[in-house]
Amino acid sequence: RAKLCWCPAQLDVEEVVRDSAGRMVTWTGSGFARVRDGAGLTFRVDNVPYPMDYELLLRYEPESAEDWEAVVSVSSRVLPTSSRCGNLLPSEQMYRESLPHSQRYVLLSRPFCFEPSTPYEVTMRLQRAGVTQRHPSAFILIDSLVLLPRVSELPGFHGAEAAARQEELERYQCLEVFHMAPPHPLAQACARLICSVSALMHGGALPCQCDPQGSRSSECQAQGGQCECKPHVIGRRCDRCTPGSYGFGPLGCIPCTCSPEGSVSQLCDVVSGQCRCQPGTVGRQCDQCQPGHWGFPACQPCQCNGHAEECDRRTGTCLHCRDHTDGRHCERCQDGYYGNPVLGSGQQCRPCPCPGYPGTQHYHGSACHADNETHHIVCLCAPGYAGE
Repeated sequence: RAKLCWCPAQLDVEEVVRDSAGRMVTWTGSGFARVRDGAGLTFRVDNVPYPMDYELLLRYEPESAEDWEAVVSVSSRVLPTSSRCGNLLPSEQMYRESLPHSQRYVLLSRPFCFEPSTPYEVTMRLQRAGVTQRHPSAFILIDSLVLLPRVSELPGFHGAEAAARQEELERYQCLEVFHMAPPHPLAQACARLICSVSALMHGGALPCQCDPQGSRSSECQAQGGQCECKPHVIGRRCDRCTPGSYGFGPLGCIPCTCSPEGSVSQLCDVVSGQCRCQPGTVGRQCDQCQPGHWGFPACQPCQCNGHAEECDRRTGTCLHCRDHTDGRHCERCQDGYYGNPVLGSGQQCRPCPCPGYPGTQHYHGSACHADNETHHIVCLCAPGYAGE
């Protein structure tokens, strides 16, 4: 599988996490690149082990019963230098391939000569077939780009003595096993032949190099070299978190658990675990309203009549009411004050003159109010005191 690189910030391509629970697995890794109709995707290939022709296979999964097509170019900014690929011009090759909705992969019409130590870019534009109008809500899921070696070019796979090997490869369809994801278990004959192909391409067996933090041991599978990974860790060497998790370390990775209502996607920052929040939501998991709001996920502004900015994010009760106000919405005066503080009106809460003011030694009231007819202040006296 070639390295897949795309910009997660751009709107036309996003990573989609898939959970295989209860469903047939039809993809590699833990997700897809979800590409909008008419958008582009780039695979960067810089880990080719042997200079030779490779068939290009694209794995995909449509989201609807529409056929798509891919306009693909393979190029390199560095001129090839190997004796196998160095005499091939031009350095860019174009393809136009149909992606039927009933299939899950397409084998590009021509191979391409890749060589080691040379960076390549496989760029493709993906669009619905047979239409000229792009649709912003139409997407296709791209799983991976696979480079399949033309093994007949390898030493030991051409010439008279290798005819039996070639015949076995074709009879057991050993390379066709890798068309679909994940590959089916290899027949014993295929396992032996594929091991020979790998050894020829890499100049012998390869070390496991299992990551000491992400893997359970230093041993890997004899075929493919896959290490045994800790929870929520992926990669052949178990060296990175799965999409939808973060905090790579000795215990593996931690699920993002981004709020489905408050976050843009199930993905988070691989180091901090911060989810990408919808407008108006905050928190690592995007599960809280922004300051001055309450009632997640239907966040609404705090209603505090201008006497507070913050309220309880769960109940909406105003916090730290100012101007001697009190109540769920700072809608009434504190005991010892009178007035009408609703909507921050000019009738602010004033101290009750009973006879002094709250907090002074001459104050002997507990509350007061203004008489609606006389507008005189009526004091409610503390126990042991009486008004005139």
